[in-house]
Amino acid sequence: MSRLSNAGVDKVNVAIKNSGRNKTDAYWTKKAIVSPETWNRFRTGKISIGNNSFISCCEVLDLDPNEVREQQEQQEQQEEQQEQQEQQEQQEQQEQQEQQEQQEQQEQQEQTVEQQNLSFLGRARVIEGLNALAKANRVIVIHAVGGQGKTTVAQKYLQELESNGYQLIELYMPIDVTNIPSAKSVLDEWFNRDFHEMSSSQFAVTLDRLRRILKERKLAILIDNIESLLDENGKFIPEHAQYLELFSVLSDHATQSITIVTSRCRLLESRLRSVYNYAIPSLSQTDWQDYFTYNNVLFDEKSLAEMHSKLGGNAKAMTSVCGEIYMDFDRNATIFWEQRGADILASADLKDLVSGHLERLEKLEPFAYALLKRMGCYRYQSIPHIPIEALFYQLWDSPKANHIEIIEVLKNRSLLELANGEYSLHPLVRAEAVHLLKQNEEEFTTAHNSAADFWKAKVHSLDTDKDVLMAFEPCYHYLETNDLNKIIEIFLNPNLLKDEHLYMVFYGRLSPTLVLELLDKVEQRALLLPPEQGMPVLAHVKSFRGSSYFQSGEPQKSVIECDAAIKIIEQINSPQLTFFLLSNVFHAFACKLDLGEFDEAIVLTKPYIDNIDRYKSSSINPLIKQFFTVYPQIVQSFMLAMKLEHDASIALAEETYETITNSSLSMPDISKSYTCLYLGFICVMNKRFDQALEIYNTALKFSHITSHRQLDAKAYPC
Repeated sequence: MSRLSNAGVDKVNVAIKNSGRNKTDAYWTKKAIVSPETWNRFRTGKISIGNNSFISCCEVLDLDPNEVREQQEQQEQQEEQQEQQEQQEQQEQQEQQEQQEQQEQQEQQEQTVEQQNLSFLGRARVIEGLNALAKANRVIVIHAVGGQGKTTVAQKYLQELESNGYQLIELYMPIDVTNIPSAKSVLDEWFNRDFHEMSSSQFAVTLDRLRRILKERKLAILIDNIESLLDENGKFIPEHAQYLELFSVLSDHATQSITIVTSRCRLLESRLRSVYNYAIPSLSQTDWQDYFTYNNVLFDEKSLAEMHSKLGGNAKAMTSVCGEIYMDFDRNATIFWEQRGADILASADLKDLVSGHLERLEKLEPFAYALLKRMGCYRYQSIPHIPIEALFYQLWDSPKANHIEIIEVLKNRSLLELANGEYSLHPLVRAEAVHLLKQNEEEFTTAHNSAADFWKAKVHSLDTDKDVLMAFEPCYHYLETNDLNKIIEIFLNPNLLKDEHLYMVFYGRLSPTLVLELLDKVEQRALLLPPEQGMPVLAHVKSFRGSSYFQSGEPQKSVIECDAAIKIIEQINSPQLTFFLLSNVFHAFACKLDLGEFDEAIVLTKPYIDNIDRYKSSSINPLIKQFFTVYPQIVQSFMLAMKLEHDASIALAEETYETITNSSLSMPDISKSYTCLYLGFICVMNKRFDQALEIYNTALKFSHITSHRQLDAKAYPC
């Protein structure tokens, strides 16, 4: 065994300095054929190493081993002194052993907690800061560059509030400005899904109802990624000015709610009260070191410090880089930095880092690269996380036996975010995935069609609101591929319901505004098509929209849409649209009654009632029978009441009521409820109030079955 003398240590340091290399450079270990630990022991001279290793280390520095070696006798003397010192310290260590064990146990528990919350690394102080800010502010805007961990912190903080009795509400805004939902549709969704109350067709009224709820309930609200709503001055863009009104209500000091907003820029609306812009700090170098250590990544402090500095301590950059080091560089951060450091230094923006990450993924793992691109077709909005089956649907060109392995590649590279066994993409990663997917039109179309197929296969019933959202989701994919007829097919799908089209459920259990916004986009696309292709789509859109306005209690708008649909259908003259022709006629008739325009109702409907027989042989829709056995009788009964022929009017109304309630007529409960409403109204016209009350109660019974909140509101005042 040999080690350097004090003079030898000085000679070694001088030799290393003259070489122009760092004393920890891997060059020395490779040339001396020793381990880094052996080299460090040699150059410090504190611990003896084997004679052969000692000679090899000296030779790489052109030093004579005998001149720099410490004398053996002196070495033995020092070792004896060291042994005596160790014996003296042993007694002190024994006395401290119990205290050390307790401390180690506490540190181990803290380490376990830290490992369990690795995604929340280094953010305890941020939570403390948010708690302090929440005492004086109703809205806190967490702002920072992309990937800084804003959403993670916001979710963690609001989850803690939820455990303290707050109701959690989450809204994730899309990066693409064209896909931003209106503030009206957001409120409609909150009222339907979270408050279980009916929103108003008027935005101002809905805001007043929200203000009442915020005073009565403790809400923890997350609004994620609002930068798409803001202009360069941090103010809401004119197209979404209603969000200013929404935030004005949320920031009112009188509310019990706490709203956490994430954004890449500050919210600088001077008209808002009680709003605080909080710049989330970057992760420290120690946080990065802890993360790399936990993931078994080897690193040297110099490389880690440079990575941390150049990437600004970015949380998402940390996980992305760590995943790439682990997978592609055998867990060695030093080698990674030697090969990739220059590229990252040239592009400090996280988006560029993600782009570079994906370029390397394309070369090394083409199937995983293809999956990541295709995952960009999912929206992650109404349904923020998708199950693993959704990923399988995007692996159509890879062996089935490799699907799990391909997904694991993305997980290990930190390109997938996992929550409760379901997957999503970080917004920046998804933005890049969407960009790449759009470059291949065929793959883009196939990916969206596969995603639509997944959602359709996923929904087997409509028991929950999430089921309805999933049933609606394919519409967005077909909109991306401009396949408008398939959107119409989804709206008309009767397979999930008995005697009812799916669009009736969309109106009743989704936000009406959400449905209307989709229909607006479909109409814009249909107007660009040749007339023979676009006119049938427009007829359906007008019909759907007229029905939606009717159920939402907006009869004037409903009449306009129904009238437009009637004209288009008559122009097309297709037997396949007879059902919708009569549907629009009777919807318009009902709206005229609601408006008190009785004479106009008769003028509108009479031509169709007089010629009802000619429609019987032309329609092929299985639900058409109700229009021949129920609706004409309602109109005729009303006409008789207008002529003061009360007995004849009541007799026809009673016959129709009997058909609705006691027959096996294929008619959805929502339609039965509406028909009972108008039969009850006819009984009131004929001054048969007892019969009217009975029929109104039946209308309420059917409305409760359907769970259509708008219909409940329409039926209760009767």
